[in-house]
Amino acid sequence: MGHRVYFPDLSDHPAGAITVSGEEAHHALRVRRLEVGDAIEVLDGKGLVAHTRIQSTAKTRDGWSMALAIDRLEHVPRPVPSISVASSTPKGARIEDVVDGLSQVGASGWHPLLTRRTVVDPREGKLERLERVAIEAMKQCGRAWRLDLGPTQRFTDFLKSPGHVIMADASGEPYAPTGANDITLLIGPEGGWEQTEIDLARSSGVTLARFGPHIMRTEVAAVVAASHIVSAERRQPA
Repeated sequence: MGHRVYFPDLSDHPAGAITVSGEEAHHALRVRRLEVGDAIEVLDGKGLVAHTRIQSTAKTRDGWSMALAIDRLEHVPRPVPSISVASSTPKGARIEDVVDGLSQVGASGWHPLLTRRTVVDPREGKLERLERVAIEAMKQCGRAWRLDLGPTQRFTDFLKSPGHVIMADASGEPYAPTGANDITLLIGPEGGWEQTEIDLARSSGVTLARFGPHIMRTEVAAVVAASHIVSAERRQPA
């Protein structure tokens, strides 16, 4: 796998060179030991991918930097359909596994979900850390669009989501493709959905679906179900 770095905005650099500094440059030059002439793929997380080569390097008072010559700038369309996951936040570092796993399987976004049995409501500091996890996962798996991290919302808010809404629950039928362009997947808390939530979802037209024979932890269920939906629904962009 070639080396990838994150650069927040490539839209102003259709040609020429860009300068990358800080941790991204340090990792490339001091950890990976890349040199002038080596290829680097630059991702902005918004669909632009720059295929570059190291033009020069420099050690400054603030650390390392490298000038990258852009050979080709590629725009990658958003995956179709868009699959956003709303799940209750598990305790501790397990939420980082959710963001990392959803990034790898191709989900488009993640929201913290508040249900009657939700225990954890992630604060601003945790959400900032998850932004970095999403960026690192994007580089690791080579996706052009970074996993979007949305604000915390209540269960009832997601029942009104555009497109098709899926609730993961053992009482549902095995998942069947919907053909929708926008899909929202709801994953419940460790203690499971309350019956009133299941009843409200059904009456709101939400599809209940199951994704395996066993009860899974929240962080596992989110990634397994999202992967299943991506595989069942994925199609080429128009």
